[in-house]
Amino acid sequence: MFKVWTIIAALVALTLLPGTLAAQRDEGEYVILSAQYGTGNRHVDVTNQLKELARRDRVFRMDNRTFGIDPDPGRLKALRIYARGPNGQERMFEFPEGSTVDGSQFRGWGRGEWGRGGWSGRWEGGGGGGGESQPNMEAAIQQLRAAQSSLQNASSDKGGHRVRAIELVNQAISEVEAGMRYDERH
Repeated sequence: MFKVWTIIAALVALTLLPGTLAAQRDEGEYVILSAQYGTGNRHVDVTNQLKELARRDRVFRMDNRTFGIDPDPGRLKALRIYARGPNGQERMFEFPEGSTVDGSQFRGWGRGEWGRGGWSGRWEGGGGGGGESQPNMEAAIQQLRAAQSSLQNASSDKGGHRVRAIELVNQAISEVEAGMRYDERH
């Protein structure tokens, strides 16, 4: 009878152990508030993309392909993770392009239980000349230019629709740029 209880206890312990270990290894010291990728002049919010990466992998190598966008072509970029520590102090973690990101220091990393705001939204310590940064507008322009390139490289005219799509993308780029200029002046 003792052997049966020992085996049952061992099986219960083995069943509960993976969940306990996962919870312990996912309890870093800092809670992520926001994640930004780019340079001081051009950067985008990648908080949601980082959550998805974190759910799949604890450690990853960071580059332009990681987030599917290059906010400032031709310049070395960085991932900046803004987090709050156990005593409420905020801290910025910077991972240069090509470096390895390890989420072990962040609480809830693998569960994606973070990124609910609380950060100022500014690229800390970086400057960009004039006006506030406009990461969403900059990301829109980057994506529109990618669409423009794809349309220009597409084969055949598609009954005139490809040419019309190129015109509309060009118009959209002009409108986004005008909106950014307007925001910088007002």
